[in-house]
Amino acid sequence: MALSSLKSIKDYPEISFMDNYTIEKLSDDMISWFKEKHKEVTGKDIVLGKADDRRIILLAGAYYIFQGYMYMDDAGKMGLLKYSRGNYLENLGALKHIYRKPATGSTTTIRFEMNAPRVSAIGIAKGTRVTAGDNVYFATDEYAEISVGQTYVDVSATSTTTGAVTNNYDIGDLSTVVDIVAFIDSAKNITKPENGSDVESDESLRQRIYIAPASYSTAGSVDSYEYFTRQYSADISNVRITSPEPGVVQIRYLLKDGVIPETESINGLKEYLSSSDIRPLTDKVEVFAPTQKKYSIRLKYYINTSDQARANSIQLKVTQAVAEYIAWQRAEIGRDINPDVLKQKIVEAGAKRADIDTPIFTIIDSNSVAGVEEQTVTYGGLEND
Repeated sequence: MALSSLKSIKDYPEISFMDNYTIEKLSDDMISWFKEKHKEVTGKDIVLGKADDRRIILLAGAYYIFQGYMYMDDAGKMGLLKYSRGNYLENLGALKHIYRKPATGSTTTIRFEMNAPRVSAIGIAKGTRVTAGDNVYFATDEYAEISVGQTYVDVSATSTTTGAVTNNYDIGDLSTVVDIVAFIDSAKNITKPENGSDVESDESLRQRIYIAPASYSTAGSVDSYEYFTRQYSADISNVRITSPEPGVVQIRYLLKDGVIPETESINGLKEYLSSSDIRPLTDKVEVFAPTQKKYSIRLKYYINTSDQARANSIQLKVTQAVAEYIAWQRAEIGRDINPDVLKQKIVEAGAKRADIDTPIFTIIDSNSVAGVEEQTVTYGGLEND
């Protein structure tokens, strides 16, 4: 398996432009400086009680002065890729000609069909719209014809509105023809709509800026292929590049929230990566969805008797911990199924202990991703500390 030579952005050292100064330290320093100056001027020591007006004024001043320190610290961090956000991050991207991706509409394939063939070709105009009846429309990308003797034609279509919400349809949902076409009896999408995305997030943009230098290579490096894969869609969250034999590059990837890509996304990415200005001439690029390895969660957890007063709160936190584990497990291709992580999250949520029947530790190969099939989480009650 080919590995990226880049380390994670998070691995770079933490930076503080105010040397980790705290408001408590500033308050103490201001009171101390006041006392020193008072003795310097008057020759007398002074005691500032908690209700002393001068102490209150100093503390109020420290509060506003510290805000200035925080603005200074934040302004400095906006020039660093690890911390930058919003428009500041976009300006860092400009140094490498990387721009935030706008929202896009999803794509699908629409099958226009007749009940019987005709003696002449039936044309379907570019921009012909279909919908699921919810005011979201998909328009055909090009002119198409049902040839003589045929009863259907498949045409690519793109949503006229943008956003990840345009992905939320199943096969067959888009079945209402808005722009009537003569002799067409039915239309429906034969692929699940994909590739719709919201405006690119800071984390996605940050990752693309970080890996951008890899695009300068024309040798088809691992980092270069990862860069261009992420360049295709802001919704791509995890990429795995392998080369099972010389000249063959296999790309597997996950979408946001660990969603496994389907036909529209895979075909679109393959076409994009096959462009002559991306793919080295000698490379054969293959794009796949990772294979999903199913696992189950079956466990029982207990809470300390001393935590009885917050038992309800802990139960809610345990439920959230299990959900976080499921999301963590499916977020990366090749990540082993690790029940120790699940147990750790449950204990951190406030439980005393957890008896986990399944999952058991399972090695996941580099072409697969773990996905939960079913879960049974049982609260076993209170136990003595």
